[in-house]
Amino acid sequence: MAATKHSYIVGSQDIAYYPHYDFGREGDKGYAWAVLQAFAQHSGYHFEYRSYPIKRLQRALVNASIDFAYPDNKGWRALPSEVEPQKILSQPLITAISGTLVLEKHEFDPIGKFSSLVVPHGFTPVHWLDRIAQKRLNLVEVNTPIAALNLVLKGRVDGADIEYNVAQHLWQSTQQKSVITLAKMLPHGPVTFHLATIHQGNIIQQLNTFISNNQALMTKLRKFYRLIEPNELNGQ
Repeated sequence: MAATKHSYIVGSQDIAYYPHYDFGREGDKGYAWAVLQAFAQHSGYHFEYRSYPIKRLQRALVNASIDFAYPDNKGWRALPSEVEPQKILSQPLITAISGTLVLEKHEFDPIGKFSSLVVPHGFTPVHWLDRIAQKRLNLVEVNTPIAALNLVLKGRVDGADIEYNVAQHLWQSTQQKSVITLAKMLPHGPVTFHLATIHQGNIIQQLNTFISNNQALMTKLRKFYRLIEPNELNGQ
C-alpha cells in the first residue's frame, strides 16, 4: 500500500497505448500521466506508477496492491459481480474513439464481410461481443497494438480493435503512408477512460473537482498529445 497518506500507487495496463498512456516509458508517459501529475502537483500528492498485465490490474485493485487503476470504464465489467459495484470511477479523463481499423480498400465494407478481429491480449472488444458470443467472429490476440495493425496490413485478419489516436500515432511513428483507416460501416463509438478506486473515493472527488475547474488545461494537454475526441473526428 501507499507509504504515507499523501503517497498513492496508480496501476495501469502494461501496454504501449501512447499518446493516451504508456506507464512503462521513461519520462513522458502520455496524456493520462500528465493529467494525474498536474492533479498531484495541485493537491500535494505523490503518485507512483506501476504497470500490470491487463487481467492482473483489476485483481491488484481488489487486493489493495494499488490504490487506483487506469483506465477503467463501467461497461468493461472486469471484476466479479459482487465486487464490481464497490468500484468508484472518476469523471472521464478523456473520451477515446473506439472502433475497428481496416485497410483503406475495406473502409466501407458491410459487417457481413467481416469475420476476423485482432485485439491486444486482455482487451475486451465491447462492440463485437454479440457476434463473438454467436461464434460469427474469429478473435485473435497479440501482445501489442502495433502487432495488431501489422496483421491487418498483411491481410491476415479483417480488422483490429485499436483506439483511433493510438493507431494514428503508431502509424506515423513508422513513417509510412497510412493505408489503414477507421471502418465506417462497422461498430464504433466513444468510450470514456476513468481512474478507478475502491478505497480512495475522497481523492476521486478531488480529482473530479480538479478536472471540472481546469478544462483549459485538459484541452491544452489533449492538443499537446494530438488527441482528438469523437466530436472532432469528422474534421480529420
